[in-house]
Amino acid sequence: MMMLLLLHAAILCSPTAALSTAYTPPTYRSFRPASSIRTTSSHHTPTATTTTPLFSAKTTSSDREDACGNIECIEIRSSSTPPPSSSSRRESTRRTALQQLLSATSSVITMASLPVTAKASTELVTTTTTATATASSAATATVARSTTWPLGKVAFSLLPLAGTFTRRATVMETLVEGKMWTLDQIQGVVNVNVPVRMVVIKLSPQAGGGLWIHNPLAPTPQLLSYIRQLESSHGPVRHIVLGTVALEHKATLGPFAQYFQKATVWIQPGQWSFPVQLPIEYLGVVQNNEKLRVLPSSQYLHSRSSISIEKGSGGDAKSLLEEELKSIPERRYRYWAEKFPVPEWFVDIDYETLGPLQFQSVGAYSETAFFHKPTKSLIVTDCVCSVTKDPPKVIQEDPRALLFHARDSIENVVVDDVATRQKGWRRMVQFGLVFFPSQIDVVPFGRAIEESTKIDASMKSLGEGAVPGGTLYPWTWHDNDADVANFIAISQNGKLFCPPILTKLILDREPKKTLEWVDRITRRFDFTHVIPGHLNNYVKADKKEFGRAFDPLRSNPRDQKSAVVYPQRALAEDLALLQEASDLLTKFGVVAESQVCDLEPARQVGRFAAIAPK
Repeated sequence: MMMLLLLHAAILCSPTAALSTAYTPPTYRSFRPASSIRTTSSHHTPTATTTTPLFSAKTTSSDREDACGNIECIEIRSSSTPPPSSSSRRESTRRTALQQLLSATSSVITMASLPVTAKASTELVTTTTTATATASSAATATVARSTTWPLGKVAFSLLPLAGTFTRRATVMETLVEGKMWTLDQIQGVVNVNVPVRMVVIKLSPQAGGGLWIHNPLAPTPQLLSYIRQLESSHGPVRHIVLGTVALEHKATLGPFAQYFQKATVWIQPGQWSFPVQLPIEYLGVVQNNEKLRVLPSSQYLHSRSSISIEKGSGGDAKSLLEEELKSIPERRYRYWAEKFPVPEWFVDIDYETLGPLQFQSVGAYSETAFFHKPTKSLIVTDCVCSVTKDPPKVIQEDPRALLFHARDSIENVVVDDVATRQKGWRRMVQFGLVFFPSQIDVVPFGRAIEESTKIDASMKSLGEGAVPGGTLYPWTWHDNDADVANFIAISQNGKLFCPPILTKLILDREPKKTLEWVDRITRRFDFTHVIPGHLNNYVKADKKEFGRAFDPLRSNPRDQKSAVVYPQRALAEDLALLQEASDLLTKFGVVAESQVCDLEPARQVGRFAAIAPK
């Protein structure tokens, strides 16, 4: 969610904020590497299910320099489309793109800022999950005391996120009987909801026993009842671990930890707040002293383990600890790190930490991947995910958002069946991952408001509590399910991938450190499943598949010996907003210049091609 707000801030900082004209749908082309990249040899044309490089070492040196020089990349055009014939034509195209950017931004931001209405009730009305009824009768759900979190608005700084002031149901799954469970809730904006996940592990007696929790969720009565049930069978919550610095995960840490004050809280290094750096207690964490710890660096723990069996290594161990303590900024954490340098749960759960990777202006990215040895499971937060055509269980728990997005336009009336839910889900995925799908046309804001008053009565409940009045739908989808191909390019039947917002805005600024982290994970941990913090759960994948998820960060067309460009996990036209945000955030000094070049086709075929740097 913080990343989404960052994108909005970038757009508002652009010159388009001064424009106020009507939107005209643009035309744009698909990226075709075989006909568009100027090389001395032929190229492979990638399909939606391949990771074949788009660019090979056969390209000439001069072409590589053209392809990626600072922020510039070669101009990619279809051979059948002639270049603009005059400056006036280009100015017209530029104006159209700017108008589109403004229209989309004003619609989304206004939707997020207007008041919303939500039914409140103290009785739970179960949502209908059978796919036989119309949307009006099948998709009804009201707020129950067991599925609400009154502090949600405060914890998320009054952001209009789903689950902060609306229903926040919890879905629990057993992954490995008697050893591992996950609990999912939803989070989103404008009915674009995604699962946000916590993991619960039963520790072995050698690791101290009890429960170990990763990235705790909002402590609704329903979620707490699940945890109490696990405690009654497997022992108390003994460790609560925050493995990220992302707002949507750390905002629920303190409120959850307050219910388990005897547990030790472990926080990810690199925590930050804006505009003033505040201690973790401001998030509601009540633990202190030995009950509040920073995760020791994985490099320290592994170096310590490697020398512990060597004779006469006491001096080396002391030196390692001294270096570790120097890396901890706060004195209170250093004291307990020196006294108890190794977590007792390290017997069961190993880990590798990335970062913190500091942004150029404010903020950071930092994440830890945990390896649960008994189940051979890798637990991560945001770095990879997987998505398939079927919506996750927590999304289907209240299917209204799925049906909301299954409509091609505001006039549509949909029924609640399997196909409709899958259609809504693939569109939610596109919104959630690329923010501005290429297969939508934005409706001018004034017309969208007018049309919202004419919506079919049976559809009004679909946006209730999520969009203004529950009726606003300021876009239309292209005909004939044109977005199926866009979803397939992202999904690739559930293969792991690093989300585009990371490969285009964050990790591409530090590819060397990121890939070194990935290499440590794949070299040290022999896992069979990955548990991401979002989207699909308990993904069957080995270390080779995990490593391939980061291929876009390996693109390097400048290398004369092994020049290669791997495709992003979305079509070029769908990456237009992320590419524009990357250019703007770089220009205004928010982030450093990208160190990865994928030939930036989104600048050429995307919505903002007219204003992209050439």
